Amino acid sequence: MPSDWFEKTDSELNELQKSEYLLQPGFIIIPERAMLIYMILGSCVTVIITNKAVDSTGLCHFVSPRKMDGEKPRSVYGTVAVTTLIRMLLDKGGSIGDLEAQIIGGSDLPGHSLGKDNAQMAEKILQKRGIYVASQDVGGDKGRKAIFNTENNNLAVIKVDKIRDDDWYPDESEI
Repeated sequence: MPSDWFEKTDSELNELQKSEYLLQPGFIIIPERAMLIYMILGSCVTVIITNKAVDSTGLCHFVSPRKMDGEKPRSVYGTVAVTTLIRMLLDKGGSIGDLEAQIIGGSDLPGHSLGKDNAQMAEKILQKRGIYVASQDVGGDKGRKAIFNTENNNLAVIKVDKIRDDDWYPDESEI
């Protein structure tokens, strides 16, 4: 992790660590206070968008690029999650030119393309709306664990062979 994540007093670091959130698939978050947001990604994709005009950042985590006919629009679909996140951030102020995005995830197992399709959908939506993509870490055959620090917009991505939710959040019976 970048060293400036830890250039804090013990009390500041303890306060930030109390504010942790595991962003599950199908969820969107625009935190109001500093926190660490964790993501566990295989074929799923997380899009992080910062609205520089109002100093606000939001994240979405989606499973599938688009809904199938007859399904209700939900934020598990990239088309819904990313466009909703954009709208929510613009509702806070600023314009589309104030937005900057990062894309993470979208890995594929051999013979499958869901991850690639998810990453391409995120790229397509952001490009169509004219949102600058500052960075992306997508594709390949490795899962990802990511930590986003909303206080300074630092992002750490760790590529892994196996993805287990309990690597960061153990089962209560194990505590």
